Amino acid sequence: MREVIGRRVAGVVLVAAALLATSACGGQLPPGADGDLTNQWAALAEPTSWRPDEAVCADSFRDVSYRSSYKPVSCDQNHTYETVAVADFAGEAASRTTPPSEGSPDLRAAWADCDKKVTAHLGGDWRNGSLWFGVSLPSPAGWDGGARWYRCELTALDGQYGDPVSRTGPLKGELANASSSLKFGCYQYGSQLVASACNKGHNAEFVGVWNAGSTAFASLKSMNTKIAKACRGLVASYVKVPNDGNISYRTGVVWNWPSQADWEAGDHGVRCHLWLSKKKVTKSLRGAGTKGLPINYA
Repeated sequence: MREVIGRRVAGVVLVAAALLATSACGGQLPPGADGDLTNQWAALAEPTSWRPDEAVCADSFRDVSYRSSYKPVSCDQNHTYETVAVADFAGEAASRTTPPSEGSPDLRAAWADCDKKVTAHLGGDWRNGSLWFGVSLPSPAGWDGGARWYRCELTALDGQYGDPVSRTGPLKGELANASSSLKFGCYQYGSQLVASACNKGHNAEFVGVWNAGSTAFASLKSMNTKIAKACRGLVASYVKVPNDGNISYRTGVVWNWPSQADWEAGDHGVRCHLWLSKKKVTKSLRGAGTKGLPINYA
């Protein structure tokens, strides 16, 4: 916009100077001049906004992207965030006069689209690992200039709901790798879940994610019975034991959920873990069956 304004101001100044010059010469024009200083200028191009690249990485994440602070790097270099996709708002969302606000249906729809794209990029549900993604939008000025894109930005974390960590190399296909260090596995649980190698003594293991659907964040703390039942169902499927009245005698369960901000953005996944209390095992109980997870009435 500054370039367009500058040229228009320059045009006004030139026209004013020309009028003064021709007036001083008695109104006569030099040979070859027709008095119209603008009839051979090329038409000014419509203003356009910048668009970020896909398959690049960066050191930081901002939910509002400004061109001045956009500094992408190759994902082979040290970085913290990876741009999985750049997509576009359409329909009524694209007709807005301002970018979608936090918690709005349009922004939630963008988050849901990124959810699918991030899962496909990783080769598995990102909720099954130490991962997080956010949605970045154009600045208000960029939106005014025609930008209607949103970026899906992915990062690895230092643990469940942990802090972003820097790395080298892209995350594409990470969860398709059976030995990925980002996948959730075994834990020692006391007052919190502490990651442990599964071949070392531990009393808890991640078994899956329960989707709480349209549940409001404020309701979670009053849903212990419902969440426990859902998590026990995931335990039964993971360990390969009957999901019946005896499941609660085989194991306890531990769960956690995202922050309120992430919940409001669209992540309604509750992460479930089997919990053996004081008992410890030195292997994964995945597929272990009734022998691996026997009934304990005492």
